[in-house]
Amino acid sequence: MATKLKVVEEYADIVPAPKVPDFTTAPTRKQHAGWTAERQRRFIEHLALTGHVGEACAIVGVASSSAYRLKNKVGAESFSRAWDAAIRLCATRLSAIAFDRALNGRVERHYKDGELVMERRIPSDYLLTWLLSRLDPAQFGSPSAKALAAVAGDPRDAARNELPMLLDQLTDVPLEDCECDSGQGLDERLGEMSDGLVDTSD
Repeated sequence: MATKLKVVEEYADIVPAPKVPDFTTAPTRKQHAGWTAERQRRFIEHLALTGHVGEACAIVGVASSSAYRLKNKVGAESFSRAWDAAIRLCATRLSAIAFDRALNGRVERHYKDGELVMERRIPSDYLLTWLLSRLDPAQFGSPSAKALAAVAGDPRDAARNELPMLLDQLTDVPLEDCECDSGQGLDERLGEMSDGLVDTSD
């Protein structure tokens, strides 16, 4: 059974969109149809942001099977390399999402007679354990990861040494560059965007 993919073109500002590498667009048979150069660029840009091939295809209005055919087409080597680079770039945003899922969990909704009666967040212990094993291998990693950390050093030590210098390099950002979109507000507790509605229950 076919399912519809809901495409959301507005992204949460957890991580800024990565800079997409320059690439030579693949040749197409028709100038204004199919995989135009502009469509290829938009596909790569969205792929670098989300890592989701199906969603990137929906954004540009082509089938995912067509995208995979183009990736393997003779003459599309630059497009294929840009695709691979975009997948590597999306890890920055996906890691932020992984942390959010591990700590705040996913939302589980329960309905009765078609009405929402309960909503709760379920943190992911598995994801949290996985992140710990990668970020603190000396303590939580596999035996081989612990051995490597013992030889190469704890990656957290390098981060501790580097962070003060990086903090000193931060500069002010003008207030106009920090404005929220219309109808939205900043939840000061979480530092995330909300719907901008004011709670008047008190």
